[in-house]
Amino acid sequence: AWTGQVYSLLYPHRAGPAAAFGASVTSAKVAVNVVHLHYQQTGEGDHAVLLLPGMLGSGETDFGPQLKNLNKKLFTVIAWDPRGYGHSKPPDRDFPVDFFERDAKDAVDLMKALKFKKVSLLGWSDGGITALIAAAKYPSYIHKMVIWGANAYVTDETA
Repeated sequence: AWTGQVYSLLYPHRAGPAAAFGASVTSAKVAVNVVHLHYQQTGEGDHAVLLLPGMLGSGETDFGPQLKNLNKKLFTVIAWDPRGYGHSKPPDRDFPVDFFERDAKDAVDLMKALKFKKVSLLGWSDGGITALIAAAKYPSYIHKMVIWGANAYVTDETA
């Protein structure tokens, strides 16, 4: 069953008649770790899914089709803007040596602030790296994870 869910997460426009469409997308900010993080939320499912965008992206720019088309009865979908990206400004984006770890903590703390007990992660590009770190640092909080286009490790040359 999970294989079918992954397929519908990655290819929501091919999800077929089982997908529930039409639920509204809400947009808000919440105070997390001394910044105000923007997120969009849709769906009413028991399975919480956080969408993690890539560098210079936002939840809206990187995951518009998923926000619109994921099964709203099965999933509650959250797309966030990491600090300094999209509508999570101020602050301006900066890149301290531990920015991936900071983003992972921000993402998990955002979902905890929104009262989710456990979450699954969909990470694209740098969001995939953030998801890997979140899963490693908070394994009891992460249910499942799908990443694509992410580095398996970061070196001084790629940072």
